[in-house]
Amino acid sequence: MSADVLIPGETQRYEAALRISDALFACQQREELARILADQLGEILSFDDLDVVVFKENSKEIEWHVWGRSQLCVPEAPVEELPTWHLYDSQEPLLINDWNTDEKLPRLKQLVAKTGVEIGSVVRVPLMTPHQRLGTLGIASPVGQHTAPMTSVSCG
Repeated sequence: MSADVLIPGETQRYEAALRISDALFACQQREELARILADQLGEILSFDDLDVVVFKENSKEIEWHVWGRSQLCVPEAPVEELPTWHLYDSQEPLLINDWNTDEKLPRLKQLVAKTGVEIGSVVRVPLMTPHQRLGTLGIASPVGQHTAPMTSVSCG
């Protein structure tokens, strides 16, 4: 009989995932959800900003948007131009290792530049249950730091 051995970093990630799951189950309010996610993920990932966006079912309208840490100045743009909508619609995660050199979102980069916000890297993943799409979870890191890749977050 063999046993899988986890290296310390892996053990911490699994423990953090269990803590996050338990904490989310106990959440009563949206703001609490984002704060708990930011606190728990902050133990295993380095980032400045975390946000959760939930869309109304079968709609392009944002039902709610909460921040777990500091709130970025989000530029005014039609929802269809935002990576949040594209990610929600396609269910494809977004990973930008270096915001300054990446060429995926030229229009958004122009809008963000006007706000004066400096971004290093971005990870945005779809949030879903087995039965429906909910929205997205986003993490942004400061210039010079890179977030670890994430692929999907599924609830339920």
